[in-house]
Amino acid sequence: MRKIRSRIALCSIVLGLFLIGILILLNTYRRNASKWFLTAYNRHLYSSENVLLTGTVTDRNGKVLSYVSGGERCYNADETIRKATLHVVGDPYGKIGVSALATMRDDLVSFKPAKGIASVDEAGNTVVLSIDADLNAAALKALKNRNGTVCVYNYKTGEILALVSTPTYDPADIPEDLEDNPSYSGVYLNRFLSTTATPGSVLKPLILQAALEAGLEASHLDPSQDGPLTDWKYNCKGIVRFGDGYVKCPKVHGTQSLGKTLANSCNCAYAVLAVKLGPETVAECMQRAGLTDSYTVGNIKTARSTFRFSGIYDYQLGYAGVGLYHDQVNPCSLLVYYAAIANGGTAAVPNTVKGVCDRKGNTIRTPDVVTTDELMKPETAEYLRSALIDDVCLTYGKDRFPCGIAAKSGTVSQAQGASNCWFAGFTTDEDMPYAFVVYLEHGGTGSSAAGDVAAAVLKELVSSVR
Repeated sequence: MRKIRSRIALCSIVLGLFLIGILILLNTYRRNASKWFLTAYNRHLYSSENVLLTGTVTDRNGKVLSYVSGGERCYNADETIRKATLHVVGDPYGKIGVSALATMRDDLVSFKPAKGIASVDEAGNTVVLSIDADLNAAALKALKNRNGTVCVYNYKTGEILALVSTPTYDPADIPEDLEDNPSYSGVYLNRFLSTTATPGSVLKPLILQAALEAGLEASHLDPSQDGPLTDWKYNCKGIVRFGDGYVKCPKVHGTQSLGKTLANSCNCAYAVLAVKLGPETVAECMQRAGLTDSYTVGNIKTARSTFRFSGIYDYQLGYAGVGLYHDQVNPCSLLVYYAAIANGGTAAVPNTVKGVCDRKGNTIRTPDVVTTDELMKPETAEYLRSALIDDVCLTYGKDRFPCGIAAKSGTVSQAQGASNCWFAGFTTDEDMPYAFVVYLEHGGTGSSAAGDVAAAVLKELVSSVR
């Protein structure tokens, strides 16, 4: 009997351990099945070239941008739309690492652990992007084969309506010389999210913000003047000297009000402000304004803007104050900054995703609206908003645009070729809460070339939302 009882006890222990093991295995499967299933080794999901063979991507209006048919990943029938949406949708081989096809595989695959492989088909889930494919196409046409980026987004909801990065290519007809032709250099980079560039004069509103919020008064800049900073008059002589160096303006502007210095894009005035503020105050303002942050767009981290202020001479700080010297700005961070001016000091963080649906059209999830911290005081935002509206009226011509806008341009001369340029701003109609940024490499001047791109994109935007 003792042997029988011992054997029963041993069998009970073994059975208990077996059941515990089964429970651990089932729990591990429940937690990790999707992760295991999504690995690149699963030939049910991926081709031999690591192409995801399930899932659909559409724009905000339901226009299909990418899908799977007959074991192949396909794209929209329109070549311009394919090229215009490449960096948001993704390439066939996942080389554009910040695209939907590369970063949203979990959402694209319709996998149910209880059903295993039987739950997966070519249709998969549908990722609905926030972009308007036709607006993207209009932006690509406006770029006219120039390298750069264009983005328009709703600063209340965070939804990106247009995001184009160039150079681009047709994912349905991949060029044979894609890897060797210099004209495709940087084609896998999304310039809006993953790059930085010298900003030039689009950075001047930030120096104005720093001066306003630091409590500078007119007398701090000129002992002969009284009153607040907004009463300051600056006499631009075309050059201003700081020790052994100087900062130059493209022209002599003469005596001008503070607001007019922005419309005139007076380098001398903003160099004087930056030097008076000092490097620590300017650096603190840039940090507060979010320009040195990395934003999370969906689940993608943007590149960080960088500025150099330590160990520099006054004239170098002056050039940094006009967006030159070693300033490098990420287009997404700059867009959010201008959106905050439009929105009283805060803005929604941009997002390219509107939602995810299952194969029956039921919504699985929608992204939350994420709002920035206060990037500037509300009264500062109001002053900058008014100054940027005047900038358009006095400098760029308000009739040039299909709706009321507030904006600033930037032009950065290059040693060879045409200048790099920017145009950033926002619409002034409360029913159209959109901010925009345009950046062109070797495009020409910001007010002309980049401004023309913005005007063309806004024209398409206005026609689509009204």
